[in-house]
Amino acid sequence: MTVNAAEAAGQQAEHIQAKEAVHEKIPEAGALKQEEGQMEVETKQEEQAPQQQQQQQQQQQQDQKQREEAEQLVARNALQASIEAKRERSYYYAHAPRQTCEERAPLPVPVVLERAVVEVPPTVEGIFNYAWADEGEVVKIYIPLEGVGAKCSDDDIKATFEARLMQIDVHGFKPRQVHRLLISKLSGDIAPADCRVRRLANKVVVSLKKAGGGRKWYNLSGV
Repeated sequence: MTVNAAEAAGQQAEHIQAKEAVHEKIPEAGALKQEEGQMEVETKQEEQAPQQQQQQQQQQQQDQKQREEAEQLVARNALQASIEAKRERSYYYAHAPRQTCEERAPLPVPVVLERAVVEVPPTVEGIFNYAWADEGEVVKIYIPLEGVGAKCSDDDIKATFEARLMQIDVHGFKPRQVHRLLISKLSGDIAPADCRVRRLANKVVVSLKKAGGGRKWYNLSGV
């Protein structure tokens, strides 16, 4: 009976210790749950922080836009008030855009003006290579020009005769050039109406009719 009582007392003591241990673990479990709940709250707060910041930025942008619109409205009202008060004397009236029922004039269309053709006068090339002969009542002058008969027509050869002057112009022998033989003071008088010029294959022949007889010429040009 004594042994059984001792065992019973020991078992009762162990049972009491087990209850105390359970009571000690219960607060620990509660504290753990409380800590886990706090962590969940903090995690949610961290997740919501970027969204809150974005919402704050959007709100700030919206507030800024509203302030700018309000400032523009105030400026427009001030401009309109100045125009109505001073009309033409207002600086804003002079520089403000106006709405009219008139259509804008069309932009000018560039027009190409007619291009004028500028004729460049031909250059004059003097003729210094020639021969002449006194044949009594007529003096003949020979101007060698290779191929002049094919290159030029009779209309290309212009002759001017005066009492003591002779000028022969050959056009078209070379591009943009006039070949000219000019003797402004002949050795004697000539009869301009009876003087002639001819175009041959390779030369131009000039016939000068002497005036008042057949006095001999010793030079083609006189002093």
